[in-house]
Amino acid sequence: MLPVRPTRRAAASAATVLAVTLGAGALTVPATAADAATGAATQEAVTRVALNFVVDEAGTAGFFDSLWFNEGVRAWTSYKDGRSYSLSRYTKSVSVVGGDQFVDDVTDTVVDMATGARYQLPADNALAIGIAGPYVFTTRAPASGATLWAHTAEGSRQITGLPAGAKDVSVRPGTARYGVVGFTGADGARNQGLVDLAAGRVTEVYPVPASAASFTFSDTRVAWAERDAATGTARAVLVDRETAERKTVDLGPMPRTAEVQLMGDWLLDGLPLREGRDLTPGYGLRARNLADGSAPVKLLDHFQTMTRDTGGGVLASGGRLGKGEGVHRIEHGADGRPAVTLVASNGSPTETAEMRTPLMRNPVDLDREISVSFHWYVNHWDTKATVRLRHVRTGKTYDWASNGFAGGFRMDGVNTDYSDGFPMGPSYWAGTLGDGNDTRIAYNGDYTWEFTGESPSGLGPALKRSGTFTLVRSPKHHDFDDNGSPDILARDASGVLRSDSSVRSRRWAASTEYEVPETTIGGGWQIYDRIETVGDVAGSVHADVIARDKAGVLWLYQGDGNGGFARRVQVGGGWQTYERITGGSDFTGDGRADVVAVDKAGDLWLYKATGSATKPFDTRRKVSSGWGGYDQLTATGDIAGAAHGDLVTRDADGVTWMFLGRGDGTFTAPTRLREGFGRYSKFLGAGDYDDDGRNDLLAVEAATGRTYLFRGTGARTTPFERTRMATSLFSSGSYDLFG
Repeated sequence: MLPVRPTRRAAASAATVLAVTLGAGALTVPATAADAATGAATQEAVTRVALNFVVDEAGTAGFFDSLWFNEGVRAWTSYKDGRSYSLSRYTKSVSVVGGDQFVDDVTDTVVDMATGARYQLPADNALAIGIAGPYVFTTRAPASGATLWAHTAEGSRQITGLPAGAKDVSVRPGTARYGVVGFTGADGARNQGLVDLAAGRVTEVYPVPASAASFTFSDTRVAWAERDAATGTARAVLVDRETAERKTVDLGPMPRTAEVQLMGDWLLDGLPLREGRDLTPGYGLRARNLADGSAPVKLLDHFQTMTRDTGGGVLASGGRLGKGEGVHRIEHGADGRPAVTLVASNGSPTETAEMRTPLMRNPVDLDREISVSFHWYVNHWDTKATVRLRHVRTGKTYDWASNGFAGGFRMDGVNTDYSDGFPMGPSYWAGTLGDGNDTRIAYNGDYTWEFTGESPSGLGPALKRSGTFTLVRSPKHHDFDDNGSPDILARDASGVLRSDSSVRSRRWAASTEYEVPETTIGGGWQIYDRIETVGDVAGSVHADVIARDKAGVLWLYQGDGNGGFARRVQVGGGWQTYERITGGSDFTGDGRADVVAVDKAGDLWLYKATGSATKPFDTRRKVSSGWGGYDQLTATGDIAGAAHGDLVTRDADGVTWMFLGRGDGTFTAPTRLREGFGRYSKFLGAGDYDDDGRNDLLAVEAATGRTYLFRGTGARTTPFERTRMATSLFSSGSYDLFG
């Protein structure tokens, strides 16, 4: 079948309509005048159709329109009162429409929207395949080929003249005298023709190529559009109805087959905007005089559908720059040339425009949300949109781009009509900056955003918008650069300290790892024999570091939130007595990270954080004895669901043990976790490394220098998964890691 308009079935089948089902007995329609004179006189009163609804078929009292990418969502717009009536008010499923009538596909009820009249199609298993004039057409399919029938409320009759063996028959409106019939012949070839409505017979048949489109006719000609795939050029084929003389009109290069309509001696042609992933810019709608061969005249700057008007003209959905969008009537003006009148506006300009307030979050809290959406609502689905989010402090950006439908908006089901515009922008911003070569977790702080929307069809200037928002997260004990993800410190053999913010994130997938280039902090760190990340112990919100020099003096490096540290402050001497030091967990329940240390006698000591940069710790307090048998001591934060900081240790046999924090600076008796951890040279309690809300454990393998992740489970008896996952942390070079 050669469609008179582009097929628009991207979201649902044409039989699907929005939802209220009243049943056949409850069918009511607006009481509007049915005669052509009244319809023509009141057409200028049609003032509004819904955004993104386009004309399907025209009648004498109104026209059918539907959601441009889902023919199942239909309405009928009255010329008399200018209102659009959703067909979902009257029926669950529409089979066919034409003129002012539609067929309820469930009950086989024919409803006339102009008069309110309705009648039942014969119960003979016939299939409704179109409407033309006052008739609803059905087919029956015996073995010898389809037969064609026409029905009104007064009765039914068979249409003669359909060739034997015809199948795949369709009928659509034409004029008051003729309908258009399409079918596949017994030889498998496609045919288009005319059915004389008064005589009840098919009178003209024209073989057409399978790729042909938009079969149309006038009093003297029939026409259709073709495209030569080899040359990429389109043409209109014109056949004289009396002499069968055939000629072609070159329509120029086109990436798809054009759509055409005949209006007297004028040929209307153009390339409609299409749905789906066909992002070809629309070529607009133009008219050319077949009698004098003059240059084409532009009628619409873009169009989506067009259909024959019962008054001899054409109805087309589209727009003209500076004159707005909607349904236009094209008819002969006083000078005989095509004249364009906007008869139903959808309230949108033709130029690219913003239709509603953007969907913007401020502040954006990525602790509470896995991802956020940023949407700007524009009037055209094929808008080429770009978005840039820029972190003010660092200048790092996140860029998003879409060439229209391929990523500009999503169809969320048949209930989505985009009546307030198409949402353009990233639907799932997971909080990253950069690109594939330098992807990093987004930093907290102030951002600017810029949105640009451009029409690939040249419909007006680019739309530009800008604004600001703030990204916030709660402080993390191991976060030096204020991006909400844990940072691992590493020192090379020359004493240069670096950090790595690589993180496995659940925001796109559980195994996604953002590989960030290592950041150099500075040299001179070889003077320390212990370096520990201890969280915010000095009141700056950002994570701090303590370092012990070889004389036993402890120094505080207060984090600046930019990945670096302030000048060091001396904490005090005598720290050479400790064999193990760890921090970064809140052991006392006051919201600040604390430090614990094991001395050479095996006693565990607590240093409670004060929040002061000049005196970061209270006087030490002995917690318990017997810790000398462990060669690893790691503060992991809460790993077993008790909300307090916990400890993980390893004994000389390679067995790991867990000590649950009570929240008062003391710990429960040890719980045996797993054996076989003797292969690792160091444990790192980096917090929630994989971004799933549970704290994890990192372990450095002595033989390879590789760092592995043991994901936290939150379970009391098995706080870590048994399967390890390799990370990209400091995968090149020889480093001493600190967590």
